[in-house]
Amino acid sequence: MTRTRLDAFRTDIQRARDLIGLGQSLGALTHGRVDSSDLFRAAIVQAVSALDQYVHGIVLDLGVEILLGTRAPTPNSRVGLPFHAVERIVSAATQADREIETRTHLAQRLSTETFQRPDDIANALALVGIGRLWKSAFPNGPEQAKTSLGLVVTRRNRIVHQCDSDPLTPGSVTPLDAQGAADAVRTVEHVVMAIDTLY
Repeated sequence: MTRTRLDAFRTDIQRARDLIGLGQSLGALTHGRVDSSDLFRAAIVQAVSALDQYVHGIVLDLGVEILLGTRAPTPNSRVGLPFHAVERIVSAATQADREIETRTHLAQRLSTETFQRPDDIANALALVGIGRLWKSAFPNGPEQAKTSLGLVVTRRNRIVHQCDSDPLTPGSVTPLDAQGAADAVRTVEHVVMAIDTLY
């Protein structure tokens, strides 16, 4: 199932690119009279959501494999399911029912977390056996990759939680053009493609 996670990510990241294209088209059609920068902001939000969804999917798939015994756990493997969930999994009548119960309860458990910031992503993947994430995925520059992603996520959070307000100019938004949004989308895609080679 993990291969479908990358396919879904590709679809989701294309949606971010489509938002950038729409913003560029809108700006060109209106000769700059309509500010299309909010479409560029939406593209950044979409890209980070695609990353979060991808990481959630990988952790879910590999976590289910560990819980069902088809993937070996590591010393760091922990999922923290409540006892009623464990009871439902253990008492499932068939292997198919067991997998459904495992997937359902683990997905519910993971739904309370976000996997966007570099350290959160690394910690989540370490739980399912993908250790030393940044050094493994980016052997020639793990800190640069983490910093680049961290900047994109910080901008996404400012967009979502603070309307992308410019802290230096109260009452205005931080400028964003198509190139800035495209760079952010590329950063996220680069991270996911590197992570995807590790399992």
